[in-house]
Amino acid sequence: MALPAAGSAISFKDINEELGNNSQAELDLKTAAETFGDTQPFGMNELAGLSSARLQLTIKYLVQIEQGESDRDTGWISTASSISSTKGELVLCAEAAAPADDVRSNGLEFLVDTETTDFNSDGTVSDGDTLFNSNSGATLSSRRPDSGLINQETFLCETTQNNIFQVNSSGVLSNVRSRTPNVPTKPTLVADSGTQITVTIPTTNTAVTREFDIHRSIGGASFARVGTVVPSDSGSIDDTSISTTFVDSSGISAGNSVVYKVFAQNAFATSSASTTSDSVTTPSSTSFSASPSSDPADSILILGDEFDPDGPAYSDPITISVTNRQGNIDVTSTQNTSGQFRVAAAASDPGTGGTYLSTISNINSDTVVVRGRFTESGRNTSEGPTNNVITLTDDVAGTSISINISCRITNA
Repeated sequence: MALPAAGSAISFKDINEELGNNSQAELDLKTAAETFGDTQPFGMNELAGLSSARLQLTIKYLVQIEQGESDRDTGWISTASSISSTKGELVLCAEAAAPADDVRSNGLEFLVDTETTDFNSDGTVSDGDTLFNSNSGATLSSRRPDSGLINQETFLCETTQNNIFQVNSSGVLSNVRSRTPNVPTKPTLVADSGTQITVTIPTTNTAVTREFDIHRSIGGASFARVGTVVPSDSGSIDDTSISTTFVDSSGISAGNSVVYKVFAQNAFATSSASTTSDSVTTPSSTSFSASPSSDPADSILILGDEFDPDGPAYSDPITISVTNRQGNIDVTSTQNTSGQFRVAAAASDPGTGGTYLSTISNINSDTVVVRGRFTESGRNTSEGPTNNVITLTDDVAGTSISINISCRITNA
């Protein structure tokens, strides 16, 4: 409880008991006053209403500078739409850092200033506390909207117990939280390919998180930092369940067993590590094999005449087996002749009646059968043998196989 209010008698016994001393302990007025946060007392009456339970705070706030106008004190803002921004300013508030010039409005600059004469209701900064301008609790702090601060949503930073908080025009605190970022939620993993993993940091409070620091362990080795990623949203008090992804495609090989842990950080502090993820094993390398792999299947011979363009003629079917396929198979043809070369591809033999194109995409099969088709470009244009090429590519793994189709036209 506090010392008696102004107008009531105060004894040294009252002071000792408020300070937790023996009621008969020796005491001097100067030391007692300094303990309560007062300085240079001239009499006992200056200790009226003071309490040892109240906590003296060092508070950071913003000074808004506008050319041609008087400087105005304010705080940081959580609601992004209030400052025509995509994010609130609570990361900056936790860092006790000023917003960039012109970010709220053209011509506005900000500086961070400090006040050390404010007192909290009690020894712990928490929701519902009141901010006073002295230990006596008689007068509210001027660090509140519609008093010493611009009347708007206002967050301040206190560096005594290292919290940020919102304060209203009555000096009452709400949305009190630590300046240190929340510990990230346990990450989840997806092995996209033999060389790439997508790391998701799910449903994490990112109100004061500037970035996530990603650490990886392969095959039980020590964790090492692999990169950072900015949360998909942050800076507002309602950013309590934000999911963020990080794509790791460096230093990973097929067949690796990989785990991750994540830290959240800002310029003030770094959180503890998240729970380590479950392990994921990257798929083995994708490979292709073709059958048959030589003549006559991969040859097209046109025996024509000199009178009309000849063809089309077709290669025999070539069967390609895909081992450890990771995506769909894309098929392309590369023409190196003057005639027209096209390809047909499917999970089974497309035959000569199939659809022949220059590109065929998204074949979802571990077996692909291809045929080449060749047509003479014009009358009596003997050529070759020249290799035209059919290429099959796994669209996730990036692995491919190229098959040469030898094309030749002989006119009688």
